Amino acid sequence: MNKRIFILAYARKNLGDDLFIQMILKKYPKYDFYMKVQDSKFLDKLAENKNLHILIGPDTDEELYNSNPEDYDAYIYVGGSIFMEGGKVYNLSQKFYEFVKSCNEANIPFIYISSNYGPYKTQEYFNLSRENFKVCTDICFRDKYSYNLFKDIENVRYAPDYIFSYDLKLSEKIPNSVGITVINFDIRNELKKISDSYKKWLLNNINYYIKKDCKIYLFSFCKYEGDEDTIDFILNNTSYADKIIDIRYRGDIGQFLNNYNKMEYMICARFHAMVLSCLSNQKMYITSYSNKINNVIRDLKLDIPVLNFQNLKEKELLKLENFKSVDKLKLEKIKEDSKKQEEKLLEIMKS
Repeated sequence: MNKRIFILAYARKNLGDDLFIQMILKKYPKYDFYMKVQDSKFLDKLAENKNLHILIGPDTDEELYNSNPEDYDAYIYVGGSIFMEGGKVYNLSQKFYEFVKSCNEANIPFIYISSNYGPYKTQEYFNLSRENFKVCTDICFRDKYSYNLFKDIENVRYAPDYIFSYDLKLSEKIPNSVGITVINFDIRNELKKISDSYKKWLLNNINYYIKKDCKIYLFSFCKYEGDEDTIDFILNNTSYADKIIDIRYRGDIGQFLNNYNKMEYMICARFHAMVLSCLSNQKMYITSYSNKINNVIRDLKLDIPVLNFQNLKEKELLKLENFKSVDKLKLEKIKEDSKKQEEKLLEIMKS
């Protein structure tokens, strides 16, 4: 009988998280994977992989705690910012810890793939995290800051983000094309105050590139998180709307990435935009809203320019001559190292 693997992930048609899931489904086509989601529309495209089985229901902590750990042969929690105190995904709590512990006692693997830790606010949350990591089977962080917080725990590891090992098919670049990945600060409590400045900054830069005869493409990674609202604002507030092409991710990974990697230049506002632009050999400029991005750039010595949104100036222009691509030899090493993210998963599948 095939192994039954339960995947915990942020299932809201967010490109980065969907890539995590897709990579696992494609890598292990002979195994049965299960995910619970409140609305099947969030997984409809991924469900074209016949080894994914969708369970309809609230994808909340409580639903997990009420289940029997022995219903599945292993649990995989894949995702980036899954350890934010008060976050919106499956979150760490006493009950979550008890579930992971019960898996440990039943000898059922529970592993974490490609995450970072924080931000956290209380020592209580941090201490509970330590207890969780001691009883899980394996956790592989994607940044050294997170790894160093818990490196004294035997089953804590580090490797570059899992998506660095994604087999991206490259397309010919569109000359003088500038892609911009956008985000919505209105839904991010700690960054709402700069939302208006960010939109004005986007408009200023877009107008600047169009006057330079650049081809402008706006990329939304996640409708659920309001990326498309930002695109709509831009299109409704520029006189150059007819010169802008918008690319909106709606679940078709191949189609979206085919458009994405055609860009010659890319302004990366999302973590996985940075990863994909590295894989696409694009000249890029990182616009960072979080230390999770800055930490990885430093860890991997990527040597690419960064504008931190906390220091945003509305009239600051990102000039194309300052964009940089990542050294190809360095990138090959990163891609190879990132495969270590799934070392424990490979062991589980072979056992």
